[in-house]
Amino acid sequence: MVTFSSTVSATTIVDRMIATIFLILLASVTSDAKFKLPKSDVNLLEFPLNLEYLECEFFLFGSLGRGLDQIQPNLTGGGPPPIGVRKANLSVLIKDIITQFGLQEVGHIRAIKSTIRGFSRPLMNLSEAAFANVMNNAFGEPLYPPFDPYANDINYLLACYVIPYVGLTGYVGANPYLISPVAKGVCF
Repeated sequence: MVTFSSTVSATTIVDRMIATIFLILLASVTSDAKFKLPKSDVNLLEFPLNLEYLECEFFLFGSLGRGLDQIQPNLTGGGPPPIGVRKANLSVLIKDIITQFGLQEVGHIRAIKSTIRGFSRPLMNLSEAAFANVMNNAFGEPLYPPFDPYANDINYLLACYVIPYVGLTGYVGANPYLISPVAKGVCF
């Protein structure tokens, strides 16, 4: 005759076996999923990686005066540091918000690079002159004085709007072409 304690032990053993099987199956699905996406998905995820590097460096340097090389060096892949980027003249509130944006971008890069191999951080020009050129083109004529994203809160926030807007349109445009649910989960 089976006693109550034997029944509990049998149930516990069955539960543990089911949990172990589940974990083994989960590990087999996720451990190599990083490199088993369709090539088209990998290509579509590499495009936003460029934008994430750009946003991350702009936000971190603008708020903290330092970037990925100091915050999360393993994510740079040994790529060159951005040129022309510097700490912006920000109020305490805006500095805190931009720092949070920068740390969020670190997470975005980590998420993409944990799904695909990716590539090293590319060389980026985040200089005043590069932003002035973008703004001049947006207005159709040179601004005077030249646009300086690092000068104050307003200019920095304007520059902050331009960069993610480009990224957002890229993500929205890529979404219908992603095949794998894993890739869609990284982008959205």
